[in-house]
Amino acid sequence: MQSSDSSGKGELTKRIQAFWTRHVNAERIMGSDVSGYARGEERYFLDLENQRYRSHRHLLPWIMSMQSGKSTLEIGSGVGLDTFRMVKHGLRVTAIDLTHIGSYTAKERFQRHGLPGSFNVADACSLPFPDNTFDYIYSFGVLHHVANTEKSIAEVYRVLKPGGEARIMLYNRRSLNEIVHRLTGIPFEDRNEFCPVVRRFTISEVRTLFNSFRSCTANLDFIYGEGYGKIFRLTPRWLYRILSRRLGWHIMICAQK
Repeated sequence: MQSSDSSGKGELTKRIQAFWTRHVNAERIMGSDVSGYARGEERYFLDLENQRYRSHRHLLPWIMSMQSGKSTLEIGSGVGLDTFRMVKHGLRVTAIDLTHIGSYTAKERFQRHGLPGSFNVADACSLPFPDNTFDYIYSFGVLHHVANTEKSIAEVYRVLKPGGEARIMLYNRRSLNEIVHRLTGIPFEDRNEFCPVVRRFTISEVRTLFNSFRSCTANLDFIYGEGYGKIFRLTPRWLYRILSRRLGWHIMICAQK
């Protein structure tokens, strides 16, 4: 049973916010800094982007297949790496993050580049938008970390326009990565500290979570990334794709309202 965390900003949400403020997403991998540049410098963003899309080979094609010109809400934007790519692709993006540091860092970069984009601090379980607002809702690797995943998906449904599409990634419990982390005892999101919430789901559970939507497809991808070192670099692409489809860590969900 999930904690509802319903009384104002509950204690669980505060702990989640504090964790992601200390461990800004994409800045470190397996305990090592991705960039040697200060947070917010352009080389900092380039280092983080290079690592993210080199390791997450499936992510840019997913973003680029979205129809440009559409209104898009990104939930859990962090420092705005995917946001930047979506806006460059022609999407009209509103981005929210639970942390002030993520929203501020992304906003500063967008202003420096003269790019449109709205950045706000908000909770995925209580979205500050009217019903039927967005054509797309995008959230990559976020809603399994919130205080109440079911409530956050209900909010996604509420603010999505009829005929709109939610593109969500959730972690797969029946994955190679799950087995490795259970055997080694290494925390999922930071090598030295357990994230307050890291839920994992089966495909069947995902279909139940999205049963209010008109349709839902869910496919596996990302067997492992650069945190696996030489194993990642030496795995042939054809084998990597086969393994990812069977034991991938990412459940890639497309759900239409």
